[in-house]
Amino acid sequence: MAGPKLFRIATFNRLHSIALQLFLLFFVSILIPVLIGGYLSYEKSARMIEDQVSNVASLTIKQVRDNLNFVFKGLDNTSMRLLSNKTIQEALQSKNTITPYDNIKLNTEAKDFLISLMMNMPEVMDIYILDINRQNSVVSSPLQSVMDPWKTEWYEQIIKANGPTVWFGLSDTSYLKGINMGIPVFGLGRTIKDVDTGKIIGVMFIEARGKILTETLDAIQFGQTGYAYMIDQSNRFVYHRDSSLYSQASDLILPNRTQVTNIRGRDMMVIPSELDNGWRVAGIVPVQELVASSMEIRDLTVWIALASAIVAVIIGFFVTHKIGQPLIHLSKLMKRSEAGDLSVRFNITGKNEIGQLGQSFNKMIRQIDVLIQRIAKEENEKKKAEIRAMRYQINPHFLYNTLNSIRWMAKLQRTEDVANAITNLVHLLEASLERSGSIVKLGEELELLEKYMVIQQYRYNNGIALNIHSPRELADLTLPRMLLQPIVENAIFHGIAPKEDEGSIEITVSTNGNNAVIVIKDDGMGIEKDKVPQLLSGKDSTKTTGMTRIGLFHVHQTLQLYYGASYGVQVESKEGHGTSVTLTFPIKKASAESEYGTYFSEGDKHEHLSGFIGR
Repeated sequence: MAGPKLFRIATFNRLHSIALQLFLLFFVSILIPVLIGGYLSYEKSARMIEDQVSNVASLTIKQVRDNLNFVFKGLDNTSMRLLSNKTIQEALQSKNTITPYDNIKLNTEAKDFLISLMMNMPEVMDIYILDINRQNSVVSSPLQSVMDPWKTEWYEQIIKANGPTVWFGLSDTSYLKGINMGIPVFGLGRTIKDVDTGKIIGVMFIEARGKILTETLDAIQFGQTGYAYMIDQSNRFVYHRDSSLYSQASDLILPNRTQVTNIRGRDMMVIPSELDNGWRVAGIVPVQELVASSMEIRDLTVWIALASAIVAVIIGFFVTHKIGQPLIHLSKLMKRSEAGDLSVRFNITGKNEIGQLGQSFNKMIRQIDVLIQRIAKEENEKKKAEIRAMRYQINPHFLYNTLNSIRWMAKLQRTEDVANAITNLVHLLEASLERSGSIVKLGEELELLEKYMVIQQYRYNNGIALNIHSPRELADLTLPRMLLQPIVENAIFHGIAPKEDEGSIEITVSTNGNNAVIVIKDDGMGIEKDKVPQLLSGKDSTKTTGMTRIGLFHVHQTLQLYYGASYGVQVESKEGHGTSVTLTFPIKKASAESEYGTYFSEGDKHEHLSGFIGR
């Protein structure tokens, strides 16, 4: 669980880094406008190009429509001339002819008219005029047809139309001869009626070269694959770039106006236009090819965006190196100084705001360092005074109890015991004068404690036993003077003595890592459970069963003043079963001793400095 949490914290810190924010700011501020501008430019140009190409394609289709209408109009006018020609009318009706000779002469004159007409119209290949009664026929072609023209499909369609022009699409097979001509042909036909009665007297069919249509339609190309085609009223191909589709049904229903349609999985713009003869021509334009030119703009935009991104990265790194990195470095120095390291200095100089900020930071750190040294010295003296005050509070208390014990022995006329007790008291008082300093070896403290117990054993008739378990190698451990005696005194007077029975006090010295641990345990009356937490609070000086608040509070405060808040006294007690007091303090050897100030470690000092800076 710690790994993902540390990763999230590191990610959060990186996201809030001013260097990253500056980099992203420059990167986004350069790239986003380019992307937005490029996208809008591409969209605008794509629409413009699409509209322009669409307009050009529409104009092209209209031009083709006009050209085809001109061709169809010319052929339709030719058919109208044939309808109204007097010679053809007479040849079909044989009017005013008395002899066969006259009939042949009329047919010859009609055929000559047709030939002269075709010579002036190179697009026309052949013209057939058939008598509906199959008696008189005017055939212009010198080649005989291989089929019976009166039984052809085109003949039946023309008769069925009864007057209007009937158009026939491109085909490789001649409508009149019934043979493959090697070139595409198309045609039109209509009925010939008597100008007087309106009765059908014949059928005409004009067959024209398809070249006049294919040349126009083949030349149309939209993009790489766009094309044009033409259909008749039955939606069959009149023209397609694939000639095999002639007369085949188209699978696309042409719309009434220009629109985009999906054809075989591709989006195609369909541009329809209707011809005068009822046919429809359409241009098919691939949409992708419509905007092919805009693709170049898109690609150019992409390259510009990439170049802008590179420029943004370069500028971003430059800015973060010049601005972000110095600020990050300054932030790290501030965190180190906050942790108590006042030796840090900001080495980047300059006349800009960052250089001025660094100079101000260095000046501030120097001033804080001077101030902290001054405060540390004052705190040092203050703690010395507090410890002495506490010891002076304990010494009268200890002296009172000791003299009280000697007084009782004197009343009982135990003069020898009184003399021994006074001798031990002299040693104890001499130790309390601190001539050798406020710090004492553990061995000396335990030796003084044994002298103190001599006095107490006189008073209680050897009813109290003191058992000390201390390894020899720990005798040189140092601790503040007169810490054990107040605890033992409390154990005797307020733990063992009230139960009016013999008791024992056991002192055990051990180590736990870099700390020394002294446990003082008695088998006295114990302490009420609800009063144990109050023993070390120092709120008042009332007494509790089994221990005295003054002694414990003094020892606890002394250890904390010397070594820090992580050290001190712990009390465990069970009423009626005794009390255990544990002292914890760091291991220090006598060879490193000096006065009070020696006992503050660098960690304690940094903790103090950090607390000051934090305030």
